[in-house]
Amino acid sequence: QYSLIRDVVSALRRHRTHEQQFRHPPLLVLGNFGEPQMHLKLLARMFQGMFPALNVHRVNLNSIRRCLLISYDAESQLLEFRH
Repeated sequence: QYSLIRDVVSALRRHRTHEQQFRHPPLLVLGNFGEPQMHLKLLARMFQGMFPALNVHRVNLNSIRRCLLISYDAESQLLEFRH
C-alpha cells in the first residue's frame, strides 16, 4: 500500500508544507539492519544509495527538515517506513 503526497496533505488538519521542505534530503535512520545476512546488507546499501551521505561535522541542523526511519522486523521479515 502507498499514499500519494496530495492524499497525505489533504488528510492533515493543518497543512504544514512549504516550498523549502523537499529541497534537502531527509535524515536516513536504519533500524535493525545490523544482522550479517546478505539480503539485509543489500537493503541497507540500497537505502543509503538513495540519499546523499551527511557529514555529521559539517551538517547544518536547521537544514534537516525531514527524517526517514526504516526499521526491519526480523520476526515478520517486513520493513516499516516512517517519513
